[in-house]
Amino acid sequence: MTKRRPRASLYARLSVAADAENVSLEGMVADMRALAEREGLEVLEPVHVDDGRSGGFRDRDEFTAWLDDARSGRADVLMAYHTDRLTREGLNVAASILDVVEGKNPDTGRPAHLPVRLLDCSGIDSAQGDAFRFRFVMQAEIGRSERERIRQRSRDRARRLSRAGRWGGGAVPFGYRAVDNPEGPGKVLTIEPAEAAAIRDAADAVLSGDPLNRVARRMNHEGIKPRRAAAWSRVTLTKLLTSEHVLGRVSEGGRPLRDADGEILTPWPPILAVSQVAALRAELAPNPSAPYSGGRQPTRLLSGLLSCHDCGKTLQVARRKSRTANPEPVIMYRCTTRSQGGVCGAPVATTAGPIEDHVSARYLAAAGPMPMYRERTIVSGAEELATVEAELRDILADMATAATPENFARLQALQVRREALAEQAPERRTEMVPTGRTMGEHWHRSMVDDRRALLADAFAVMILRPGKRGPKGFDAERLVIHWADAVDGDE
Repeated sequence: MTKRRPRASLYARLSVAADAENVSLEGMVADMRALAEREGLEVLEPVHVDDGRSGGFRDRDEFTAWLDDARSGRADVLMAYHTDRLTREGLNVAASILDVVEGKNPDTGRPAHLPVRLLDCSGIDSAQGDAFRFRFVMQAEIGRSERERIRQRSRDRARRLSRAGRWGGGAVPFGYRAVDNPEGPGKVLTIEPAEAAAIRDAADAVLSGDPLNRVARRMNHEGIKPRRAAAWSRVTLTKLLTSEHVLGRVSEGGRPLRDADGEILTPWPPILAVSQVAALRAELAPNPSAPYSGGRQPTRLLSGLLSCHDCGKTLQVARRKSRTANPEPVIMYRCTTRSQGGVCGAPVATTAGPIEDHVSARYLAAAGPMPMYRERTIVSGAEELATVEAELRDILADMATAATPENFARLQALQVRREALAEQAPERRTEMVPTGRTMGEHWHRSMVDDRRALLADAFAVMILRPGKRGPKGFDAERLVIHWADAVDGDE
């Protein structure tokens, strides 16, 4: 009877900063297969590969699957090209790998599965006992130290380039794009017009009172994609609108980079003004005592806009089972006063789709050709407060390592100045800015939230009367409309 060869699970990782000096993926896999052949091992397919994943983090899908091969008993041997391909975090992750190799439960240290052998192409072999443990942990720590040196060199390089007005590489912030430096070597950042316009529109909307959730939904509806996240959310939009980069600045250690005279550097063209960002930071700062205003999405176009002819109460969106073969429920607007214990002499109801089409057509017939204007809020008088707050952040960071009397005195002076400036409310004024579109064009590209807001502004009252038996479709005589401003003179 032929004895089964031990099964080996192979793992390779290409770093984020892979370049010509890195060993190729094909080279790593070939070397591991050759080692498996020399050791008389059967290679499990496929080989686990994390491509473009940093060793500084352990939440790598293929790395986890590789360890699971040992936990589940699928593999007898775990093999990697080198220890630094497994982790750049050092001792803590090395210890978790050792738990898997030794078959231990990481929480209790008790046996949890059969031990496995660990091999790499540089001579690591868990069969070597204590010598293996010392060498494995030492190489893991060397990998961590190398990563820190690389990161520090990258930070130093980015700082030098930023001071010279050049882009140091990495993820380009939203609103910008990297282009060749017209005045010399390297790259610089310039404004990406479409993304910058989206930032300005979002800032205007928030400062004009739009809930942040609605602004995020609007950006998602218009197909504006963030650089990293799948979609805009309250968190990602807040980070964008309150960031240093929209001011054309570079942050280092959480504070803006300054020149030799202590002035804040702005190596890139700003998208928003300092006063705007200061107002946005105040507007979007966490306030646990404030009532929640999440900008909940309306369920339908006319949600909250229709009222009953008899009791005057707002019609509610309801669903009823379809009387046809269509499995989808019928969406209705209906008076629920009686069902809630109130008095209504003649409750009304209507199917949602036809009345929404009718109201939309009425609105577009009257307002569609009109030019579309957008409200812009202009903030002034907040620049000095923003500068003082930036200096406060810097001095607090300095005091973490140098709590000198001079820094304490500077901190106290800045706090006094900030309190004085905070009592002077920034001046705000609004202006109407043409968008270059008609109201009809704006309507057709808008989401339900914004269409409903247009109708709420346009119509003072929409009263629904009882229906009559007859042809299907919405009877226009059932709806009494009063325009907020006389647009067509109708009621």
